[in-house]
Amino acid sequence: MRYAKVIDNKPVLYFQYVPPYTLKDQASSEQLKRLSYIGAELHEGSVYYYWWAFLRLNAEYIECCENGGAGRMAALFEDFGDVRSNSFWNWWIGGGRMLFCEPPEDEILSPPHIPAGDDASNRVLLSIPVTGDLDRTMAELRKKLKPAFDEERKHRRENGQSESGYSRARYQVRKNTTPESLYARLKVWEAKKNNPDASNFVIGVESGIVDRLADNSGSADLTNVVGATVSRYIREAKALIYNVGEGRFPDFTAPPKAQK
Repeated sequence: MRYAKVIDNKPVLYFQYVPPYTLKDQASSEQLKRLSYIGAELHEGSVYYYWWAFLRLNAEYIECCENGGAGRMAALFEDFGDVRSNSFWNWWIGGGRMLFCEPPEDEILSPPHIPAGDDASNRVLLSIPVTGDLDRTMAELRKKLKPAFDEERKHRRENGQSESGYSRARYQVRKNTTPESLYARLKVWEAKKNNPDASNFVIGVESGIVDRLADNSGSADLTNVVGATVSRYIREAKALIYNVGEGRFPDFTAPPKAQK
């Protein structure tokens, strides 16, 4: 599925995952419902917001920003720029969105050709008469294309690539992770940073983890459940922060020991 940011009823940019929304966007009620969860702003329902948010927690990248883009992360800085401002929207509108949007597709009605740099094996060229019934034509087209799409997904799965859809964006989401899960890990990390000596249970209270687990833990010992969850979230947040500085997100792979 592709998502479009809409301005004046015209889709202008396409994304593989849900882009940040505001109340002014023409998103469907189902999309808005899916993006809404306790404590989050509407735009925090997008994985692209968390790419920016976790990058801001990478100390080495912030140092690069302070040095005007110099250092080991200079190449990443060329793309993401200075993220020290608290305004996500200024960064997003100022160019951040172009890192994640899909490049323009060929016009459907243009003569068939293979764009420069594309692999011909990734394309299927069809000639479709426009004199028949549209619904029947679309049904038959779907039936003919499904095996090709299934084969491509199988190939991507066998090569450790995402099966959720083919993206040509400059920076591609590494894993289909829900915004809710990223939000929880971000809040736990922020709570721990603001109160480093607090117990995991206190961090769970401050970050909202306790409220979420209280009715679903299935355990009489909520303290242990919250403690284990907070500990795991902190560990995974560290991985996200390190790997986003390497240009990968979300990536839960443990960082090298020297970085721990």
